[in-house]
Amino acid sequence: MRYVIFIPVFAAFLWACSEDKFTTYDSDRFLYFTRGITADSITESFFFYPGEDTHEVKLELAFAGMPAGENMAYRVDVDESLTTAVKGADFDYESEQTWEAGKEKDTLVVKLIKTAKLENEMVRVVLKLTPTRDFALGPAGNARSQRMIFTSMAIAPSWWTSDIVRYYLGEYSDAKYAKFIEVTGISDMSGMGPTELRYYSLRLKYHLVEMKNAGTPVMDGDVEMTVPIVG
Repeated sequence: MRYVIFIPVFAAFLWACSEDKFTTYDSDRFLYFTRGITADSITESFFFYPGEDTHEVKLELAFAGMPAGENMAYRVDVDESLTTAVKGADFDYESEQTWEAGKEKDTLVVKLIKTAKLENEMVRVVLKLTPTRDFALGPAGNARSQRMIFTSMAIAPSWWTSDIVRYYLGEYSDAKYAKFIEVTGISDMSGMGPTELRYYSLRLKYHLVEMKNAGTPVMDGDVEMTVPIVG
């Protein structure tokens, strides 16, 4: 009787493994942006790149499905219904792209172009993945689109995220950003880990405390400049 029970159970186990293999390795390949269209949208300003007339933004893509054993084609188009910028005038990139064999990720380079209208307005470009014979569209839960907003006006840099606001530097202001650059000597904390974020944030905090103790608090408009970093 033990063998009678074992055989169907073993067969079911093999069938489950086969189904898992089918789902994981034999399904269509599909691409997705590693950053999303909403919370992780990209905001750039030429204000932070003085002297530059163009600026490159690199968008990372990944895929799911069978590994690419040979070079494959994928395509990224402009979502005209959501885009206010003009391809070729405000930004540019190559729509037809090649995914090289063996790569797990790829980078799409988008060139932003500084135009006169950016001095007093923000423009938006939304890029979307288009199915090809090599790559299908993945589940809706994956980022099929990527949004970028850019201008030449002074705005919070893209790395000044909600975490930076909550735990490190507080709400953005032009005055605080200028003071941060003056005190730390850096203008970009993107890609930094918690230790570095804490180090530079504390440098600004200690400077603010020092100035206040000296009787000359640093002002941010009509209020004293502060940061929430603890330490």
